[in-house]
Amino acid sequence: MFPGGDGGPVRLNTVGLVDLLGESKACLPVDLVYDPSDPLAVTMVLGGYEGEEVRWTFGWDLLTAGLVAQAGEGDVRVGPAAGGRHGIEVALAPPDGVHVRLPSREVAAFVRSLRGTQECDADRVGADLDAALAAITAEA
Repeated sequence: MFPGGDGGPVRLNTVGLVDLLGESKACLPVDLVYDPSDPLAVTMVLGGYEGEEVRWTFGWDLLTAGLVAQAGEGDVRVGPAAGGRHGIEVALAPPDGVHVRLPSREVAAFVRSLRGTQECDADRVGADLDAALAAITAEA
């Protein structure tokens, strides 16, 4: 379900319900891609007609936090789907932008498969970054 493990990108292939400005909805292929070379990010790839793709890259921490509660304050927000429906909603340029609902079980399995593995060292990188910033600010 999540090819990878060779140090390359790990991908979740699923289908998302895309809501465009509240005017139209469509089910489209959606991939979530984690690339170990950029451990603090995840890319959401929306498959369009005639092979076109639209990509958004945002913080891995937004995806993981958004599994349980609303996360994000800017152009990308992630959280449980509104109305008690099962799913994770990724809002791009909210409130009037694009909303993509993804199956929560699949997204949670994707996150769990990467957490604690060598491929996903975002938590370690974050801790190392925090330590480095603390050292820099202590010197000032």
